[in-house]
Amino acid sequence: MTGSQSGPTDENLALALQAGDEGAFDEIVRRHQGRMYSVAYRITGNREDALDVTQDALVKVYQKIHAWQPSGGFASWLLRLTSNQAIDHLRRGRRHRHERLDEGFRPELEGGTTEPSAQGTAMEVRGGEIGDRLAVALEVLSPSQRKVFVLRHYEGMALAEIAPVLGCTVGSVKVHLFRALRKLQTELGDLR
Repeated sequence: MTGSQSGPTDENLALALQAGDEGAFDEIVRRHQGRMYSVAYRITGNREDALDVTQDALVKVYQKIHAWQPSGGFASWLLRLTSNQAIDHLRRGRRHRHERLDEGFRPELEGGTTEPSAQGTAMEVRGGEIGDRLAVALEVLSPSQRKVFVLRHYEGMALAEIAPVLGCTVGSVKVHLFRALRKLQTELGDLR
């Protein structure tokens, strides 16, 4: 994001927050809470934990903003805080009932005007089953493997972008991703 047309860059917002500008924090939250929640959800596997992790990570951003250095990318630092917070949350064992994000209100069915087709419903059910199996399979991964898998396959980040988030080399990211994929192939082999 450039500073000229779309407002200040993330790095400029971080510097403003370091200088005490509370409005900068509001803008950081507005820009990044969705992505932070997405990473937290993919790591924790449920809505309530992801909400808790996102809130805790935002508190840490506010408290630890002085630890961020302009030489490092702000988004990478933010996602590292979020993913570490998610792993810490899992280690503490605070788990909530799993609730899929796509459950609940379906406007096309509420009015009674559109009925789902049998084929569409079957595909939806199968997709939900696969999503549930993947969520369970992610739990067998180590914290580092899970972070790499989530950032690569759910967030679409390049390996070179993931390395600073994890604080490691691109080679280490490749190793974690390779091992994660191998474990997931074993866990989900029957879905082929």
